[in-house]
Amino acid sequence: MGDYAITSEFIPPGQGAPDWLFSGLSDSFESNIMTVHPTEQHRKATLDMLGQQGMVAQPQEHVTMNQLLRLLHVDFRLPVLLDDEASSFIGIHRMCTDAGEKYKFPLLHSGEHGPWGMKKTQRLESLHAHLSSLLDPFSWENNPGLETYETILLAFEKEHGGTLPVLLPKHVLQALDSAKTAPFHFSHIDGIIILDHAPDFTEMERAILCSLSRFTPVHQLLNPGSFRLGYHGAFLVDEYPCTQETLPSWVPPHEVWGGVADSWKSSIGLSKDTQFTRVAVDERDHIVNSTIELVKHFRSSSQGSILIVDGSARDRQHIWAQSLGSLGIQWNSSTELLEDQPLFHALLQASRLSQGMSAWGMNALHSVMDSTSLPLKEDMFPELVHPAQEEWRPRPHREALQSIAQQFHVLGGPGAISRWVGALSRAKPSATDRNPEQRSQDLEETQWWLSCMLHAWKPLLMGEDMHMLRYDVEGCSSGEFLPLPVSPKNGPGWMAQFVKWLDFEALEQRQAPYNRSLGTFHAILESIQKVQSSMAQSGRHVPVDGTEFIDLLTYIGQVTSLSQTKMKTSGIEVLTPKEALGLEADLIIFAGLDVDAWPMKTSVIPWLDAKAQLELGMFQTDLLIRQGRHHLRHLLNAAPCIVMFDSSPEDGGGPSAPYAEWLSDVRRSGEWDSMRAPPRFLPEDTYQGTSGSRNWEWKSRELGQGSWLTPVSSWAAEEAGKTRLIRNGYLPRDARQQLGMDLKQSIQPREQLIHRPTLTHAFEGAIQHDRKQRQPSLRGLTEGATLSWDHRFHLLGVDALRLRPEHASAKAPGVSATQWPHLGHKDAKVVSLSVDPRPLPAYAPTGISLNNRFGSIDASLTRKVWSPSRLEKWLHCPRSAWMNQFLNAKNEEEGVSEDVDLRIRGILAHEVEGALLSGHGINVSGADLERIEPLHLGPMGDISAGWNVILEHLNEHAQWMGRYNAVSVHRTRDLIDATPAEWNDYQETGEQIPPGGRLFRMYQSDLTLEHSAPVACEWKTLSEGTSINLETIDEDGEATSFEMFGYADRVDVVVLDKAQREALTNLGILDESSEHTTPAPLDGSPYAAKRLVIVRDLKTVRGPQVKQRGLRHLRCLFEELQLALYARAWEIAHPGDRVIGVGATEIGEFTAHYVELDSDIGSVMDELHLGEPTSYLPLHFPPMSGEGVHRSPFRTWMYERLKAAQRGVQAAHDGQVNPTPGTHCNYCVLRQSCSVSSFSGGSF
Repeated sequence: MGDYAITSEFIPPGQGAPDWLFSGLSDSFESNIMTVHPTEQHRKATLDMLGQQGMVAQPQEHVTMNQLLRLLHVDFRLPVLLDDEASSFIGIHRMCTDAGEKYKFPLLHSGEHGPWGMKKTQRLESLHAHLSSLLDPFSWENNPGLETYETILLAFEKEHGGTLPVLLPKHVLQALDSAKTAPFHFSHIDGIIILDHAPDFTEMERAILCSLSRFTPVHQLLNPGSFRLGYHGAFLVDEYPCTQETLPSWVPPHEVWGGVADSWKSSIGLSKDTQFTRVAVDERDHIVNSTIELVKHFRSSSQGSILIVDGSARDRQHIWAQSLGSLGIQWNSSTELLEDQPLFHALLQASRLSQGMSAWGMNALHSVMDSTSLPLKEDMFPELVHPAQEEWRPRPHREALQSIAQQFHVLGGPGAISRWVGALSRAKPSATDRNPEQRSQDLEETQWWLSCMLHAWKPLLMGEDMHMLRYDVEGCSSGEFLPLPVSPKNGPGWMAQFVKWLDFEALEQRQAPYNRSLGTFHAILESIQKVQSSMAQSGRHVPVDGTEFIDLLTYIGQVTSLSQTKMKTSGIEVLTPKEALGLEADLIIFAGLDVDAWPMKTSVIPWLDAKAQLELGMFQTDLLIRQGRHHLRHLLNAAPCIVMFDSSPEDGGGPSAPYAEWLSDVRRSGEWDSMRAPPRFLPEDTYQGTSGSRNWEWKSRELGQGSWLTPVSSWAAEEAGKTRLIRNGYLPRDARQQLGMDLKQSIQPREQLIHRPTLTHAFEGAIQHDRKQRQPSLRGLTEGATLSWDHRFHLLGVDALRLRPEHASAKAPGVSATQWPHLGHKDAKVVSLSVDPRPLPAYAPTGISLNNRFGSIDASLTRKVWSPSRLEKWLHCPRSAWMNQFLNAKNEEEGVSEDVDLRIRGILAHEVEGALLSGHGINVSGADLERIEPLHLGPMGDISAGWNVILEHLNEHAQWMGRYNAVSVHRTRDLIDATPAEWNDYQETGEQIPPGGRLFRMYQSDLTLEHSAPVACEWKTLSEGTSINLETIDEDGEATSFEMFGYADRVDVVVLDKAQREALTNLGILDESSEHTTPAPLDGSPYAAKRLVIVRDLKTVRGPQVKQRGLRHLRCLFEELQLALYARAWEIAHPGDRVIGVGATEIGEFTAHYVELDSDIGSVMDELHLGEPTSYLPLHFPPMSGEGVHRSPFRTWMYERLKAAQRGVQAAHDGQVNPTPGTHCNYCVLRQSCSVSSFSGGSF
C-alpha cells in the first residue's frame, strides 16, 4: 500500500458541499468517494437532496466524525460498544470505590472523610472525557489520578468484553496504526472528502484521519481566512492548498477556487445577493412571536426552506414546537432527556423524602402525598389490617400532620422522623375537638401511615434514622400494636414497591403536552434493570445506600434519552449555530444569538485550571468565540434572505460576541443603512400605514441614526370609530387575551365566546371601584356631625369607618350623638367608633344582570350550628366566607417555620392555663359550680405547686424545649426563664428550676384575681348536651334565633363578701336564693341573679408595647363576637346567672386580665379585684331606661353584638355573598382572583 498525501482545497463560506461535489456525487462519477460531514443535520440534508435527484446514496459513504469512528470500530472487529451509560457508569464507580479504598487515588481519597462518593467518580469521568481527545493526557503536575482511572476503564472493558465510547478513538487509533491493510469499508473507496469543519480537530481526530490516509487519500475542503480568528476551517496538516495542477485525480473534476475570503462576505453570499434585515427588539420575549410572523408570511408566498438559528434551541424546544404548531408546522427536537419529564422530578423528590436537611419535613411529605405528577393510591398498604378497628387504614390526614408539626415544632432534617413518631405516639384529641372520636382515628391513621412510610423507605434512610426500624408501633388512640409492611431490601426493591403504590388511572389522565408519564416510568425501570443485570454479570451489587441510589437515579435521568416519533414538516428547521454549519436555506432567521442564548463561556472542568491547560497545550480561552465566528460567517452567506433580531435596545440584552463583532464591522463599512429594508416577502401593510393587521413599526433608536423595523406586541388601530388594541401572537393564550381586550373596549370580538353571560362580569371591578370612590367616609365629618346608620347601604367596605378600635377613638363618646346606632360621631377632634354595620348589604342595581357578581346567589346557605369564628368571617367578607365554608376553597397550610408558631405558643398558654385550673379542681370543657373558690385559696395557691404543674405540662407537651438550636434556646428562656441544660437536668434528675418566664408571670397574674373564682375552662357551649339556641332580633325587629356552639376559654364567678352581696341585693341585681328558669333578659326587665359571672378570652400577643396594651381587649369588645356570644350562651345554659363582665386576658411579656364590667355593679366595682377594669362600653352603647325597665350599656352591647351575629346568619340564609374589600384581603384565599380585592394583585 502506498503513502497517500493529505490534500486540501479552499471553498468559499456559505456552502456545506460545493456544487461540483454534489454534481459528482449525483452524476455517478467514476470515483467512489466517502464524504465526512460537519454535522448530522448536514448529512441528512445532503442525503435528502441526492434522493430528490433520483440517486440512491449509500448512507455509510456519508458520515460524521462519530460515525466514521463507528465504521472503523466495526471494521477492526473491536469488542461490542458498551453504550448503556448508566450501567457502565455504575460498574466503573464500583471499581473506583474499590481503588479508592486501596488508596490508589491518594490526592482524592484518604478514607478520613467518609467513603468514596459518586460525585468523585462523576468528576473523574468529566475530566477524562475532556482530556481523552489528547494523545498524552497524563503529563501535567496536578493530575488527580487519571492514569488510574483509565486503567479502571480498561479493566472494565476487559471484564465486560466491550468497548467504552470514551475509549473508542484510542482503540481505533491503535488498530489503525498497527493495520497492514485498509479497513473493509475503506478498501473499495477511492478517497475521503472532509467538508469544512469549525476549528479545530482534536489531537485524537487528527491522528486518526492522518493514520487513515495511509490507506485512503483524504482531501479537505476548507474555508479560507484567519485561523487565529476562527475564519479558517479546521485542517489536518499545515500545507498550502492544492492547485488545479495538483488536484487529486479521484476528486470530481472542477475549477479550483482561487478567491480570497478575508472578510465576512464570500463569493457565495455575493452571488445570492443576500438581503440583510436587522430587526431591533425592545424585549427578547418578543422574538419567538415575531419569528412565527415572519415564517407565516414567507410560507404564504414561497415554498422555500427556512432555517431558524437559536443558540438555545435545545432549551427552548417546547416553546418552538408549540409556536410552530400554531401554524400547522410539526417540529420537535431529536432528543429528549428523561430528566426533562415532570414525573422524573416527582420521583426524585419522593426518593429524597428521607434525605437531607428537609427530610420528613412538612413540605417533603406534602410533595409525596399531593403530587399530581406521581399520584399515589389512597390506600398504599392494602394488606395491612388494624387489630381492633378494621375500617381504620394507614393514610395521612393533612390537618393532623399540620397540627402535630406546629404543636411539637417538627422541622425537617436528621432526626425529624424520630420526632414525628414520638409526637404522634403521644398525640391525643384536645379538649376543644368537636368530634374527638374522629380526631382519635385521624391521629392513629396518620401515625400508622407515617410508620409504614418509614419502613417502606428503609433503603433510602439516613444512617441516624435506621434505629427507628427496631421499635414496634403502639397506636396512640387504640393502644394496639400496629402491623407494618415488609421493608424493601434495596433501592431497586423500593422502586418496584413504588410502582405498586402508583394510581395508574390518575396517571393515564395526565394529557399535558410533553408529559410522557408512563413512558418515563418504563424508561427508569428499564435502565435500573440494565444496571442490575450488568452488575450481576460482574459479581458486583447495585448501590443500595440511600444517597448512592438517589445519585444513581439522578444520573439515569441525565443520560437517558426517551424515544419519540420524529414527525417534522419538511423545509423548516430550528437549530443552534453549531448544528447549522454547512446548511443552506432560502430564509435564515437569527432568533437567538444574544448574550444569554448563545454564550461564549467555556465549561468548568474539574481540576483543570489555567496552569494545567497550559501544561497540556490546550489553553484556548477563545475557542468558543473562534468557532462562533466560523459558524456565523457560514450562515451570513448561506441564504438570499437573512433576518436578524438584535436585542441591543433591551437592558441586559445585546448580541453575543461574534454577532456583535459582525454588526460593528457592518457599521464601520457603511453598509449599516442597507439593513433597514424590510424582507421582500413581508407585505407592506404589515409595517406601513394604520392597518389593524400591522405587526411591525418603524422606531428610532439613536438620534440622527434613522428608524429600524421593530416588532409590535400590541397595536392600536381605529376600527368602526373605536380604538382597537390588537395583540400579536399565535398561541391560544394570545387569542384569549385578544378576546379580553376587545370585550374591555366594547368592540365586537373576532373570537367565539364560550359563555356570553360572563361578559358583564368584567365590569364588576369598574363598578365596584366607582362605588368605592363615592362611598361615605368619616373624613369629612365636622365637629358634632354624625354618619347615619342608613349610609351602610352605600358602603363597599368598612375601612372608611372606625371599626378597629384605637385608644383615642375608644375614648370618644359615641353616645353623645343625637341618633344611635350610627357609623361614627365626631366630638371635638376625635371621631368615635362606628357601631358594627357588618355584614354590609349587597349592592343590587336594577337594569343590569350583575346581582350574582355583586353578591346575590340563588341558593340558601344554611348551617345547623354556627360558631363565633365562622360568623366573624361572614362579618368580614361574605364572599370569602362562602368560598371558604361552603365551597371549601382554602389556602394550603404553609410549612413549619423555624420559629415556634405564634398560634402554637398561644395554644400552649391555653393548655398551661387549663392545667392550672385542672389542678384547682376544674373539669376542662365542663363547668364546676359546686366548688366556687378563687385560685389563690385553692391547691394552686401554693406557688411551688402551681409551678410544678406548669413544668409537668411542658415536659409532656412541649417536646421541642431543651433542644440546643437558637429557636429552642430563645423560646425556652422566654417561657420559663431556663436554659436547655437546666431544662434537660429537670427532665432527667427532677432538679427544680426557679420560677420565672412568661408562663410563670401568667400564673402570678391569675393569683391576683382575688374576687374571681374560675368555674370553667374551655367550656363547651352546650345546654343539656346540645348546642345553644340564641334568641335574637333581626333588622326588622322580628324575633329569630340560631344555634351556636363553641369553646369559651375561661368563665369565672364573682366572689363577694357580705357587705358587697347586701349592696347588690338592695339594687335588685343579686338574689342568691333565686331559682330562675329563664335566662337574664336583654330588654332591661328587672332580674336578680343567683350568680354574677365573668367570661374571659385568652389572647397571646407580641410584646405588647406600652401604646399597644389593651388594644386586643378592645378588639374583642368592638370587632369580634366571641365574648358577647359566649356570655349570652352561659346565661341561657345557666338560668339565674348574669354575666356582668367580659374581657381579654393579654398574655405577652406580662399578663393583664382586662375586664369590661357592667355599670350596674358600679357601687362595688372599685372594691373588687377582678383584673384591670375598663369602662369603654358606656361611651358607645347608650343605656335604655323606661317605665319599669333599665338596660345598662353592657346589656345594650350584648344585644347589639347578637344582632350583628344574626345579620351574618341571615346573609348566609339569603344567599348574600357580596365582597367586602379591606385589610383582611391580604390573608384571603381569593386575594388574587377577586376583582374587588384590596390585595396588591387586585383591581383596587
